[in-house]
Amino acid sequence: MLSFHLVMYFSYLLTAFALFHGTSALVITDSPMKLAFHDAEKLQTLYEISLQQFEPSLTCISNDVGNSIPIYPCIALGASASGWAFAVDVSNRSRHEFEVKNEAEGNLRFEPVRALLATLNQRDIAMAGLGASTLAWHRQHQFCGLCGSRMVAVEAGGRRACTSETCRNRAYPRVDPVVIALVQDPVRDKILLGRQSVYRPMMYSCLAGYVGPCESLEEAVRREVKEESGIDVGEMSYHSSQPWPIGRGASCQMMVGFTATATSTEIHIDTNELEDCRWFSRAEVAEAEELVVARRPGPSDESSKTLSIPGPYAIAHHLIKNWLSTTKAPLQASGRNKL
Repeated sequence: MLSFHLVMYFSYLLTAFALFHGTSALVITDSPMKLAFHDAEKLQTLYEISLQQFEPSLTCISNDVGNSIPIYPCIALGASASGWAFAVDVSNRSRHEFEVKNEAEGNLRFEPVRALLATLNQRDIAMAGLGASTLAWHRQHQFCGLCGSRMVAVEAGGRRACTSETCRNRAYPRVDPVVIALVQDPVRDKILLGRQSVYRPMMYSCLAGYVGPCESLEEAVRREVKEESGIDVGEMSYHSSQPWPIGRGASCQMMVGFTATATSTEIHIDTNELEDCRWFSRAEVAEAEELVVARRPGPSDESSKTLSIPGPYAIAHHLIKNWLSTTKAPLQASGRNKL
């Protein structure tokens, strides 16, 4: 793997930097909204940040740079036709300071990456998600879990290394497996959807949960559905997967989607997990705001009785849409392998 400094100095003119503050990314708010990138010269003149202030390797500790000037964690986002892209963590400075300095540059501001998932294009979503989740992980792993010494980013942010010569521990970014299931009742032609209290009014989604240690994906689906709704499921099939960059504990989640067939119908809600859980008919699902082409998704009215589901940025949307467009029970109509 190329070293961070080698990429930075030999690709100086072709390198672009995206700024992150916590789990928010600096974006250009014009329509369409997009991730804001600066070149190295703009970083220096506008924000007074130089390449020497990035935390890419052990040299930032050995030469005591951190004692005189601020250090900014910086990770590689990848290469494109126009050059290398990096994410820079500026959480040690005021968000307002950056936004004020950007007033002359146009409509730029920090926006939570979770909100951006519904507005950015796929390329920017991938970069914003990778930047936010990986930088958050770096912030939470400042010290070695074995000896307590300082840890620093190496290999362009791909891992962290302990600075102790006798320890040399290495840590890698987390990816947490999560199952999400569209539970169907093919006899009544209905699907099971749940609602958390933090959801917008009338929004329901597929049931989901983390995979436990030494637990298979199939076991996790059955356990989570049973715990949250009291429903038993039998056969299931894999549908698709999706990375979800804003996970717990500064992790990136890997959402693994399934369709599952219910073997019981009586709901017993775990109120610690869900606010509500219901069976929805095909006609009710077809009226969901996000599935009606003529109706543009937007904030739901508190008094609205129309079902709302996650938008196209979420795997739950595609699980539900797939069921809605399938005339036969998914396990019969699809050629997918049963698990």
